[in-house]
Amino acid sequence: MKNKAIICGIALLAVFQTGKAQTTGFYPNDVIDVFNSYGNNFDGVGTARYLGMGESMGALGGDLSAVETNPAGLGIFKNSEASVSLSVLSSGNKASMTDSYKRTDTNFNLPGAGFVLALGDDSEPLKFNIGASYSYQSLDNEVYFPQNQNIRYLYPDVNGVDQEYIFEGYEQYTSGYKSKTKFSIAANYQDKVYFGLGLDWHYLNIDRNVHYTHRNTVDGELLVFNEQFTPYSQSANGFGLSLGVLGKITPEIRLGLAYHSPVWWSDIGYDYIAYNTDKTGDIYRDRWYYDNYKNTAPGKIVVSGAYASNIINDNNSLAFNIDFINYFNKGIEFKGDTDYKINNNFVSDYVQNSQEYRAGVEYRYKWLKLRTGYAHVSSPVKDKSIQGTFDLSSNGTYVKNYLAGEVNKFSVGVGYDLGPFFVDFAYQNSKTDYYTSLSGQFYNSGSDASIELDNNIPLLGKVTNTQDNFVLTLGMRF
Repeated sequence: MKNKAIICGIALLAVFQTGKAQTTGFYPNDVIDVFNSYGNNFDGVGTARYLGMGESMGALGGDLSAVETNPAGLGIFKNSEASVSLSVLSSGNKASMTDSYKRTDTNFNLPGAGFVLALGDDSEPLKFNIGASYSYQSLDNEVYFPQNQNIRYLYPDVNGVDQEYIFEGYEQYTSGYKSKTKFSIAANYQDKVYFGLGLDWHYLNIDRNVHYTHRNTVDGELLVFNEQFTPYSQSANGFGLSLGVLGKITPEIRLGLAYHSPVWWSDIGYDYIAYNTDKTGDIYRDRWYYDNYKNTAPGKIVVSGAYASNIINDNNSLAFNIDFINYFNKGIEFKGDTDYKINNNFVSDYVQNSQEYRAGVEYRYKWLKLRTGYAHVSSPVKDKSIQGTFDLSSNGTYVKNYLAGEVNKFSVGVGYDLGPFFVDFAYQNSKTDYYTSLSGQFYNSGSDASIELDNNIPLLGKVTNTQDNFVLTLGMRF
């Protein structure tokens, strides 16, 4: 079979056409990367204490990862401290249209390490602490939609005879990581008011590939198509800062406020493969291309409250913390040539600011600590933002959580002090549902076949992502 520039007739995306020069609405892979990779958050990354309390420690402070929420929490430290965290993360994606398929990956990570130096002594009314930390997050993510018997369509062969094809699979695969190096300084005035400043240096490296596969129902011929401009690789450097204040209203009650600037990503190197057609109509895989552009990821503001006190005697205490976070997703901005800036149209029309609510509890009995927490994140994309269908036999319907969905996290943890040493363990479960559209221009250079998955109502697939994160933190106070 040697089809020349055939066009797929199934009901797929016309809200936008993927591809750089061909884009009329936005380029979805760019937007997905900003949500999942470039964003101003590190999901499932931190100390075991922090994760065990549902990442809710903005007003409690006194933890290396709590400084990520509010840098003023660095001033809570009474002693110098160093710690390192290890994790095992199992992440599974269940992709569904008519049928479903789940793939799970397990990664061993070093999610964070750092130290705090507590300066000054108790007799001084104004004391300073400084700290440094390193955070790492794996970005490996694979989504695979399996064969769908309801998606069938006709293509003419080289003799002009229609051949029936069936949808055999669609795969999106991302691999890579992002890291952050943070330097912080905090002031402690009479153990009542705390001020903090954090400076963050980010680095990101990702690879993405997208495949579409169909099969001839007559002779069983299987063709795998590569999406235009994939595979691609991106590497980038970013910078952001945070400011925070924390005050003790009473010895037991604390309130905190923090502002996190956007992350200004610059020098984003973008290497990709392009497919072209020569004068005879043959498709060939062209050389690697290189682009360079910038984007701005969302900033956020964090409001926190906490209660911490002995509840029976000196051997029993309880701490409770609530964080409210507003992400300024409307501040997402692409900078570069027209092909990148056009993504800002989608941000303007469909992206909204999202909120995150976190709550955590810690109970201490002597040297033992028990923790639990919960967090909920709303979707950064407006409800009913796109209309599509799940197969050719179904009617069009509006969906929410397009490209990114609501997230729910539940966690438990335990800790134990051994003199100057401490060990903490946490388990966190995270779940999110979202919808993606199967779209783009795809090429198979071996058969000179091309497919454009494009129509008025896109074919949608639902993805359920579930993560099980086990974290161990080992630390020392000195």
